Amino acid sequence: MDVMDLTSYEPPVSALLTYGNCLEVDKKVSDPERDRIVEQILADGAENIDRSLFSKLRPIHKFESWPDYIEDLGITSEYIPALIRMATDDDLNEADGESLEVWGPVHAWRCLGLLKAEEAVEPLLEGLFVGEEYGDWVREEIPWVIGMIGESAIKPVSLFLANRKHDMWDRIAAVVAFEHMALLHPELKETCIKRLASQLADFRYNSEELNAFLVSTLVELEAVSKADLIERVYASEAIDETVCGTWPSVQVDLGLAKEEDFDPSELKPEFEWVPRQQVSRSIESRSKGTAAELALPTKSLKKKTSQASGFGKGATKSPKKKKKR
Repeated sequence: MDVMDLTSYEPPVSALLTYGNCLEVDKKVSDPERDRIVEQILADGAENIDRSLFSKLRPIHKFESWPDYIEDLGITSEYIPALIRMATDDDLNEADGESLEVWGPVHAWRCLGLLKAEEAVEPLLEGLFVGEEYGDWVREEIPWVIGMIGESAIKPVSLFLANRKHDMWDRIAAVVAFEHMALLHPELKETCIKRLASQLADFRYNSEELNAFLVSTLVELEAVSKADLIERVYASEAIDETVCGTWPSVQVDLGLAKEEDFDPSELKPEFEWVPRQQVSRSIESRSKGTAAELALPTKSLKKKTSQASGFGKGATKSPKKKKKR
């Protein structure tokens, strides 16, 4: 097997090749009040969920657990080209799973997010989103990186999302990127809502899962103005309710109706459902127990975390290897 040439990377960027396994170097983020609320939600069970508790959950930002690369290594914007090259380096992404250098691309794209590197958006989208095989770490973290970058990412992410040739879960990751962008840049919230709604308007050609994540994200962003569009999607039955809940539950979440306006059975899909990502993301951040151990619905948890927004749970030692092209 060919030996990788790591000498093409110079300090301080080269230090990322030996920075360490992310599962070991990432900071542990603790929020006792959030943990208390999550424990209460889990203890109540799906049958007795108090929806008001979700509004009390402080959002968890993925980057809160990242090391302080910029301060530790003195990485500045002048190193952005080298960081892009490392983040999309096939040899590094295909390196031995037990090596330290396999984590180099992860550290590099995190730095690009922290630096808000506008020129990195398209290389990251086109160089890393390559389908199901190499999904976990890319689909978990690149949406955060893009969200951190902000406004300049809107157009390329919109084009990526609209392209039906892309893997469905990669497109769903683009939806998540818009959610993070709106969260981190409130002034962009309405623009993100418009872009998401534009894609949802194509619901007849979207997969049921993509429609579900679009609806779920619009609800997260409190897009009351898009309720008519969302209702049309539900009427078409082109939506996976195990991801986003039923139309009555969406009306409640958008403040358009009250729980008592519906029979309890109308607020639950056929599969047991925990509303959107709040609980599953909290569980992911704590890394305690499996879905079965926590008595959570495995179908919705898999879709919300393993496949689209909690990706790292599938990898125990290293990022998945990327398909050679």
